[in-house]
Amino acid sequence: MRFILGFALSICAAASAQFPKAVVDPVSAERGAKLFSSNCARCHGDDARGTPAGPDMIRSEAVLRDRREALHGRDLGPLLRTIPQHNFKFSDKENADLSQFLTLSINKILRSGYNDQPTNLLSGDAKAGEAYFNGAGGCSKCHSPTGNLAGVGKKYTTAALQQKFLFPGSGIRGATKLLVTVKLHNGKTYSGDVVRIDDFNVTLRSADGVSHTFSRTPGTVVTVVHPFAAHEALLDQYTDADIHNLTAYLDTLK
Repeated sequence: MRFILGFALSICAAASAQFPKAVVDPVSAERGAKLFSSNCARCHGDDARGTPAGPDMIRSEAVLRDRREALHGRDLGPLLRTIPQHNFKFSDKENADLSQFLTLSINKILRSGYNDQPTNLLSGDAKAGEAYFNGAGGCSKCHSPTGNLAGVGKKYTTAALQQKFLFPGSGIRGATKLLVTVKLHNGKTYSGDVVRIDDFNVTLRSADGVSHTFSRTPGTVVTVVHPFAAHEALLDQYTDADIHNLTAYLDTLK
C-alpha cells in the first residue's frame, strides 16, 4: 500500500505540474477549515481524505482543478448546491474559504516543489498491458476496449486515466454509491443505495426514490455490495509494471 499511496501522491503532483504554485491565504484557509469541519467532515473526513460515507476530496478532479487554476471556489459553489445529497448555499466568500482550505490540504501532501512533471506515465509496454487486461487483471470481465472503454485514451489525460482505474468513483462528482440488500426475518427483501449504515440500523433508498430504515435485529441479513470492489482488490495486487503497462494500453484506446 505504500506504493499505492506514493502513486496517488504522484498523481496529485502531476495534475498540478504545469501550473503556478497555489498560494494559500492562511486566514481564509482557517475559515474554510471551520466551514469544512461543520458541514463536510462527517462524510469526507476531518482531513478531507474521505470516509466510507464520502469520497476523498484531495483526489477530486473538481478540487484539483480549483487549485491549479486558482478558481477560489468559483466552480465548487454551484457543485455544492446541485450534486446529489448536497444543498449547500455558501456565499462566494465562503466558497473561496473552502477552496483555500482544500488547496492547503493538497499542498500538504505534495512532494517538495510544485514543478514535478508527470514522468514515465507512458513508459509501460502496451502489449503487456493488454495481456494483463485480458488475463491476470480480470479487467475484460467488466470492460471492453470496443465497448465501455472505446475512446477512453482520447477522453482523459494520462494522469486522469490512471486515477480512473486505480480509484474509480473518487472525486466530488463520482462519489461511490454502495448498494445494499436487506432480507428481513419474514423473507421480505429490500434493495437500494446505501443512505446510512452502522452496527444498529441501515437506511437505503430504493429505485422508486423511497427511503427505508431497518433495525439490524437477529434474523435480518444485510448484504453490502461495493461496485468497485474489484478495483480496490487490485490495489493490493498491482506491481509497478502492471500499472504502467495497463496505462500504456488504455492510452492506445483512442
